[in-house]
Amino acid sequence: MYTEIKNCKLCKSTILKLALDLPDLPIGDKYLPENRKNESLKIYPLKIMMCGNCGNYQNSGFVDPKIIYNFYLSRPATTNPQLSGAYKEYADFLLKNYSNNKKDLKAYEAGSNDGTFIEYMQNSLDMKVLGIEPSPNLSKQANDRSIETINNYFNSKLAIEIVKKHGQTDFFITNHTASNIVDFNDFIEGVKIILKDDGVFSLQTFYHKDVIEHNLIENFTHEHLNYFYIKPLQLFLKNKGMEIFDIQLIPAKGGSFRAFIQKSNGPNKIQEIVSKIEKEEEDFGMNSIEIHERIKSFISDIKNKLHQVIDQKNQENKQIAAYGTSIGGTTFIFNYEIARALNFMVDDDPYRQGLLSPHFHIPVVSKEEIFKQKIDTIIILAPLYFDQIIKKNDEFVKNGGTFIKIWPKFEIIKE
Repeated sequence: MYTEIKNCKLCKSTILKLALDLPDLPIGDKYLPENRKNESLKIYPLKIMMCGNCGNYQNSGFVDPKIIYNFYLSRPATTNPQLSGAYKEYADFLLKNYSNNKKDLKAYEAGSNDGTFIEYMQNSLDMKVLGIEPSPNLSKQANDRSIETINNYFNSKLAIEIVKKHGQTDFFITNHTASNIVDFNDFIEGVKIILKDDGVFSLQTFYHKDVIEHNLIENFTHEHLNYFYIKPLQLFLKNKGMEIFDIQLIPAKGGSFRAFIQKSNGPNKIQEIVSKIEKEEEDFGMNSIEIHERIKSFISDIKNKLHQVIDQKNQENKQIAAYGTSIGGTTFIFNYEIARALNFMVDDDPYRQGLLSPHFHIPVVSKEEIFKQKIDTIIILAPLYFDQIIKKNDEFVKNGGTFIKIWPKFEIIKE
C-alpha cells in the first residue's frame, strides 16, 4: 500500500537527504460518502528528499496509485472556464510554433483527465487525438464526449501498443501529471517510443522553485511524487536521449513551468531561456537543502497565528468553518492542525457537497450552511481562489463575518 523510495527517481542514486519533514497525510482528495468514510482513515509518511547526486527533489515514498486514482475527484476541466481558456492558448501555441506546416497532425495526452485539452485540439485544430487517463470515471467522461481515451497508466509497454494501433504522434502532452508518476524513467522511455523523431513532448508541471519561493505548501501531497526544477530534469533527459529546448513560466497552480522537449539533436534550436533559468536556479540555491528552511518558518508562523484566532473564537463560543476542499486543503488542515476547530467545510462544487473529508470526516456543505449554522469565521483553504471566494460571499462579511487568509501572508478580513 505504501512503498518507501530508496533511489533518486531521476538518476537512481542512493544518496537521499531529508529536505523537509512534514506531517503524515491521508490521500488528500479522498472525500467520501458516509458509508465509505473509513476508506480515508489511513495516513502515510510524507517527507521531501533531495538527491545528493543530481539535486532532484521527491517524496520519501508512494501510495499505491490505484488507491488514489480509482475514483478521482478532480474537478472536470470543462467546469473551469479560466483553465479551458488557458488550454486553448496553449494548444494554439503548439500548432503555430511546432507543427512545421505538416498535415494530419496527431496529439496524445497522458493524464488527460476528462479530455478537455485534446478535445479542443480535435474539434478546433483538426488533429487526431488520443487520451490516456488512469481514473475510470474521468476517462469515461471523455469517451462519452467522443474523445478517444484509454483507461490506463502510460508506460513503455502501453506506448508500444499505441504505436502499433495508432502510430507515433507529433505532440505528446502531459499537464500536471509528470509529478505524479511512480516510474518516471519508464515513462520517458515510453515518450521516446511514441514520439515522432521531429515531434514535441510538452511537459507542464508545478515548479518547485516557485513552491519554495512563494510557500506553496499545498503542493506537498501523496499525489505528487516528483518536485521538478529545470537543471536536474534537463540532465536526466539528456541521459535519456532527449532535451528541453524551450521553457515557459506560467501562473498555473501558483507557479508552473512548461518544458518543450525533443529527441536529442532534434529540429528545434535550444533557446537561451533554458540556460538562463538554470542559472537563476543555481543563484537561488535550489540544490541546497537549507533553502527549505523558509517553508518551515512559514508553516510555523501561519500555524501560530491561526491558533491564536481559533483559541479566541473558542473562548467566545464562536463557530468556525473552512472554504475549499482541494487536495491542498488536506495539506493545510494537517500542517496547521485545525481539523478539530472546523464545524464543516464549504465547497461550491455540488460534486463534493455531502461528502466527508479525508481522515477527520469533516462534512462538506454548500455555502448556504454558513448562515444556517451561524458561522462567525471562515478559514480559506483555497488561497489561489481567495478573491473569487470573497466576491461570492461579500454578504457574509457585510453581516459581521470574518474571513482568514493563510497565503501569501496571514490576514484577517472583516468589515
